[in-house]
Amino acid sequence: MHTMSHINRRRLLTAAIAAAPIIALGSNRAEASKLPQKAVRYQDTPKDGKRCDGCNLFVPPRACKSVEGSISPAGWCSLWVKKA
Repeated sequence: MHTMSHINRRRLLTAAIAAAPIIALGSNRAEASKLPQKAVRYQDTPKDGKRCDGCNLFVPPRACKSVEGSISPAGWCSLWVKKA
């Protein structure tokens, strides 16, 4: 039986592997630790009622702890984790 945490770990590992060459070319340590939007299937619209501003990784007003670039509060990606 697969748990949700197992599925989320698999998605994270898949995204990290896909992004590894890009991360290695990062200009600084903070940016290098973030994943490209494409690697985590980022979209600037909600998915199934899940929005970036309801995610534990979202940093207002338009950033994310784990995804690089400008992030829409109404967006979504495969790393979405419900705020505690």
